[in-house]
Amino acid sequence: MSQNESAIEQINLGFNEQEDRLLLKVGLADKTEVAVWITRRLCKSMWNLLNGVANSTMPTATQFALPAIATPEAKNEAIESFSREATELKQIENLDFKSEYLVDRESRFEAPMLAAQCLIVGVVNLPPQLELQCTNGQSVKIALTPQLVHAVTNMMQLATREAGWDLLMTVDSREVSIISSHQTVH
Repeated sequence: MSQNESAIEQINLGFNEQEDRLLLKVGLADKTEVAVWITRRLCKSMWNLLNGVANSTMPTATQFALPAIATPEAKNEAIESFSREATELKQIENLDFKSEYLVDRESRFEAPMLAAQCLIVGVVNLPPQLELQCTNGQSVKIALTPQLVHAVTNMMQLATREAGWDLLMTVDSREVSIISSHQTVH
């Protein structure tokens, strides 16, 4: 793991009335944290992107139509898919929203960064990543598991309710896919 990467241990998202922004704190396993200001505009964009990821990463039973399930291999695949879905839902149910966020973490930056843009980056054979591009030229990248998407969207609902913000908005959501392929220059 490089200096800029670390496993996420805790996440906190809260409304700061004085700044009229949300403050996202990502507590890392190395006892450091990254803090990012989220504006209302960016929050709405992030909400739409995360909901898109949630819809695409959760396995569903609808992918197994009756004609396809007739073979023994298809039946086994369907059973495995249902089992994975049940496991993921159980993990989501067991998320801890009650523990206090640890405040004794060392910040990686002097002050919270201001996110200017967010996107979902898809890399082949890896989970999608939420990338928050900040005004100081830094980016915060978070690998999105179904559990993390669920946790962040729940926190967004609570924080925006406190702020009096709505989350619904049609927005130019940008999803970037990085596909390993050979490029030809002409």
